[in-house]
Amino acid sequence: ADGVILAYDTTRSSSFSNVNNWWQTCIKYGLSGVSRILVGNKIDLKDEKKIILPMAEHLSQKLNAPFFETSAMTGENVKEIFHKIAELTLLSKLQD
Repeated sequence: ADGVILAYDTTRSSSFSNVNNWWQTCIKYGLSGVSRILVGNKIDLKDEKKIILPMAEHLSQKLNAPFFETSAMTGENVKEIFHKIAELTLLSKLQD
């Protein structure tokens, strides 16, 4: 893999809590150096949101990963996350 999108559901605390586990699995399989982004999905469900922005920003810093909030339902920021992971992957390849 050249890039990883670590996505969680903003309405489910358990999925946010699992991001660290998912990243540790990536590291276990030798992916610690790949480009990565953190994505909080389902921002269209504002009334059900459980993960507040500072929590996600803190995790983003810890993972050294750009952070985006998206909505697959409305399409908000969906193209942007794929453009960003492609950009990061390309930059990484050029630096190698």
